Parts: sequence; structure tokens; C-alpha cells
Amino acid sequence: MKVQLRWLAHARSGDKGNTANVGLIALKPEYYPILAREVTTARVARHFKGMVSGVDRFELPNLNALNFLLHDALDGGGTIS
Repeated sequence: MKVQLRWLAHARSGDKGNTANVGLIALKPEYYPILAREVTTARVARHFKGMVSGVDRFELPNLNALNFLLHDALDGGGTIS
């Protein structure tokens, strides 16, 4: 079954230099295993293909969250662009 991500998690984003940061936080603790299984580094990289050079994923199970770093996403960063 396909479900829009917005029904499972909320997100926060930010930046440091040329790297965008995206955090996904499960709306309910029972949603975290679904996020961990389905929102993979490969899927995020495919979604942002052509916009980033790489993606790192960090699992935060104590917060029911995932954090992604999107490298080279900001055209050099805020101070350059």
C-alpha cells in the first residue's frame, strides 16, 4: 500500500554551508520502523537526483527520527549563493 510520507512523519530542514539537513520525525512511535525501512538513502538520493552529490542517513531511534544530509545541495551555501 502506498501512503504519502506526510501521514507518517513531519519534517524539519536546515543548512550548514553547502549541505542541506532534513529530519523526519515519526508522528507516532509505531511509524518509525516503517520510516526506517522505506525512507532509505537510495530513495532519498533518487528523489534529489541531479540536485545533490550524495546523501547520508542517520538513525535516531530514541527520537523516532531519521536525519539526512544532502551534500552539495545549496550551490556553495548561503554566503556564496
